[in-house]
Amino acid sequence: MLRSFSSHLQGRAMRVALVAAALAIAVLVVTVPGFARVFGGAVPPPPANPTSADQIQNIDQVKTAIKAYYGDTLDTTTVDPVTGLKDLHTFSPTGAYANEVDGIVSEAKWYLSHSQHAQTGPGTKAVLFDVDDTTLNTYSYEIFSNFVYNPTTNAQFVNAEVFPAVPHMVGLEKYAESRGYKVFFLTGRPGTQRTATEGNLTNVGYDVKDSNVYLKDYTADTWLSPCATTCTTDQYKTLTRQHIESLGYDIVANFGDQYSDLNGGFADRTFKIPNPMYFLP
Repeated sequence: MLRSFSSHLQGRAMRVALVAAALAIAVLVVTVPGFARVFGGAVPPPPANPTSADQIQNIDQVKTAIKAYYGDTLDTTTVDPVTGLKDLHTFSPTGAYANEVDGIVSEAKWYLSHSQHAQTGPGTKAVLFDVDDTTLNTYSYEIFSNFVYNPTTNAQFVNAEVFPAVPHMVGLEKYAESRGYKVFFLTGRPGTQRTATEGNLTNVGYDVKDSNVYLKDYTADTWLSPCATTCTTDQYKTLTRQHIESLGYDIVANFGDQYSDLNGGFADRTFKIPNPMYFLP
């Protein structure tokens, strides 16, 4: 039942803010709304071994472009869970980011409403959502950390359940449910963060059932045995989607902010949610 999505970079050594690619995408979506979505975000990164500084975008310009794209807004009602001293930042509900997601959600709703055309495989129709920056927005952490991922502080944010919903995505989940779709969530977060993940999703409005939320747990997820603890993000997510479909579901739509969320098939169609903040190969 493999339905392939174009293959991109593989593996996940670490979560990195890919500076040049981020700037190219951020500037593009600010200046030409909808362009990155239509062309799959296929903005070429700089060469692996630059020979000139002109081939590399300036880091400060990257950060400025990202903040402008999200419509950086101070959230004075939420304090960061690490120091308890700083107000968190969030996105503007009327900014370029929210508007672009709105366009993608509208397209997805149209697609899901035509289920007789959308569903190409046998089984109960289902939709699958990634978590970070697909259903929960982590902009607040990126600003707090100055776009430098740290597993300890990130876990503090996750466990504090402070992430707001990605704009318009709660409405999309409700719409899918109203059309008879089974909803699944699939994240690369470790199994130890299940309670916080489900709590955060529930608190911002998603309908969550424990059996329909998949976190990375190599001891329990027997379907990951082909690669076990060496699974790349692509492999982990592909094998889990394959497992879900083996249970009698057809994943009609798969939503993710990274191409590693979408590669590998086992979904009739994929939808890329914009995220110029970091890149997970």
